[in-house]
Amino acid sequence: MPRAYHENKTHGTSVFPLQVYSHHDKDGFYFVSQHWHEELEWVYAEYGVLNLTIHGEPFALNPGEFCFINSGELHEIKSSGESLHHAVVFNPSFLDFALYDACQHNFIRPITNGALLFPTFCSAFSPEDHKQIFFHMQEIIKLYHTLPACALLSIKIHILRMIELFFQAGYLLENTLSPKGKHSLEKLKKVIEHVHVNYAEPISLQALADICFMSPNYFCRYFKQEIGKTPIGFINEYRIEKACELLSESLLPISEVSLSVGFDNFSYFIRKFREYKGVTPKKYRSLCLK
Repeated sequence: MPRAYHENKTHGTSVFPLQVYSHHDKDGFYFVSQHWHEELEWVYAEYGVLNLTIHGEPFALNPGEFCFINSGELHEIKSSGESLHHAVVFNPSFLDFALYDACQHNFIRPITNGALLFPTFCSAFSPEDHKQIFFHMQEIIKLYHTLPACALLSIKIHILRMIELFFQAGYLLENTLSPKGKHSLEKLKKVIEHVHVNYAEPISLQALADICFMSPNYFCRYFKQEIGKTPIGFINEYRIEKACELLSESLLPISEVSLSVGFDNFSYFIRKFREYKGVTPKKYRSLCLK
């Protein structure tokens, strides 16, 4: 069974495991459902607003702001109107030195082994540090897309300068997640996997609670705390995203799209689609075909 919630996509290349994704969303429909990956992800909003949920906490990323997603953290991203954002995604091992020296031991290893975490949101930084980090982020994005001489070396230098700043200012956070907390998080990831794989079929709250060995009531509270929405809300939202794929990539009648993604009540599907996307399925399809 594929681990749908776990993004297995290769970012960058084997000799340079870093990639910069720049995405312009003209209609405000951009959405990436809850997922996680081993890579670090640094997100910068150039214009427009992004709504992110990271480890159950919602954030609005405004123009000129950035956030940091740590390895293994559950997160989702969606736009609010037209936007342009950039995501710098790289494997933590990208930072490693071949020679295990004091720099590797004191500064790099605590990051790559997850003992230290990056702060999530840019509000943690002083104005001067925010300016410096903003500069490094912009340079990394520009270098990646233009690839002048020594671009790869320059990108790595900018990342290391940012890490130097984090250590100097004490911005890095100690990872305090307990073994019990890690175990619960792994169970939660299995719940998300179950939804991603079985969204087209009926999914009961009891079945999801059983995956976590919890009662349905306790599971609902735990899920809302960690994901930022109810289990039913999460299932509906994911089904709507799969419907969007079918509407933009196929000519299936809208009623068949509804059934294909797990909605057996067509009126409910239309109502939920409008709730999440702000337009009807028919309107969404017409916008995608422009």
